[in-house]
Amino acid sequence: MTGPTERKAVVIFGATGFTGEWVVRAAIKKQQQESNFTFAIAGRSIPKLKDVLNRAKKINGLEEFDVEIIQADVKDEESIRKMCQRGTVLINCVGPYRFYGEQIVKACIEANTHYVDISGEPHFLESMQVKYDELAKSRGVYIVSACGFDSIPSELGIAFVKKEFPGDLNSVETYLTILPGPEGAACHYTTWESAVHGVAGAHELGPVRKQLYKTRLPRADHKVDQKNLHFSEEVGGYSIPFPGADRSVARRTEYYEFLEQKKRPVQVVSYFNVGSLVNAAKVMFVGAVFMLFAKFEATRKLLLNYPGFFSAGVFTHEGPTDKQIAGTRFEMKLVGHGYLEKTHSVDEVHSDLPTQTIVAQVTGPEPGYAATSAFVLESAFTILQEVEQPRPKIPRHGVLTPGYAFQNTNIYQRLAPYGIKFEVLARPANSD
Repeated sequence: MTGPTERKAVVIFGATGFTGEWVVRAAIKKQQQESNFTFAIAGRSIPKLKDVLNRAKKINGLEEFDVEIIQADVKDEESIRKMCQRGTVLINCVGPYRFYGEQIVKACIEANTHYVDISGEPHFLESMQVKYDELAKSRGVYIVSACGFDSIPSELGIAFVKKEFPGDLNSVETYLTILPGPEGAACHYTTWESAVHGVAGAHELGPVRKQLYKTRLPRADHKVDQKNLHFSEEVGGYSIPFPGADRSVARRTEYYEFLEQKKRPVQVVSYFNVGSLVNAAKVMFVGAVFMLFAKFEATRKLLLNYPGFFSAGVFTHEGPTDKQIAGTRFEMKLVGHGYLEKTHSVDEVHSDLPTQTIVAQVTGPEPGYAATSAFVLESAFTILQEVEQPRPKIPRHGVLTPGYAFQNTNIYQRLAPYGIKFEVLARPANSD
């Protein structure tokens, strides 16, 4: 470990990983804009950490930039403990989280260090809620996972729709569209690896949810079922169920908002816009092979050894090029249905169908790395801001979802300089 002994504002763990390096780039820019913002970078290899720092300095046009470098390995408990003691907030970029995440969460709580990550793994996310919520709450620590593209646009987008809708929302459907540039779009192998192990361990999720969801929510006004392949007027193309963590994270947000704040639960369904029927057929074929192969050890090894082949070139060990990242954008449309009239109680059911609609949109740069680095860094910075306030806008300490933690903070304004925008496209008829 090099550097002074006082705590830094943020420690970026996994800085030598593909996403971690993008977070380092964003942190350097932030320190240039916020002089009181300090950070350290951490990982297994000091030489690789120095290489990351040198590349990030060059990209940011800096000749001199000094930052504390911390050597830490998930297999070395003492190094993890010392690393967690070095920051006020730790950004964990080391996945798959089902293998490497829990020890970092535990060490952060023991060190009274707040924690954010970019996990999109439902089993890890929900297990941490069950295991560590009460401990983190008692220690005054914020643990907020899913602060990357899984699931900040969905979580903050749903919270945004709730604020803009004047009555009782019944449901929100999210439609994600990836807009690649001329160079195309790609993802790094680590995301693929996490998804493979997530499907392989899907059977472990049921017992966790039995422990997590002990209270029955009020009956929905009108149940909204997830549609399979369908044409969506809102996005002008065919959509399929989104395979990411957004829906499971939203379910947890709705559950705790009802349980702790007595808010009316909203049904959330997530979709991925694939455009044409031809694209839909390709994606569904790749998805079917993936789901089948991930369930068995022998075929799972094939998925892990040949990600490019089984993903039609989307997932590679090299990851996307800077040109691909620069040319890609995302768009998420959120379609809410509900009622202008509010009931007197969250247990009261509307007898008629929801006839009022609101359409909102979240847009931003390339989602996997450019937007994710902004999301997770500003999530950490939001916590830094809130811990200094006499009355924080984060409802409580403990293990929280991004929507539950950040909906009343200024994170929306902080994301705007990165080109991330939240807007209403269409409001309910007859609303003021």
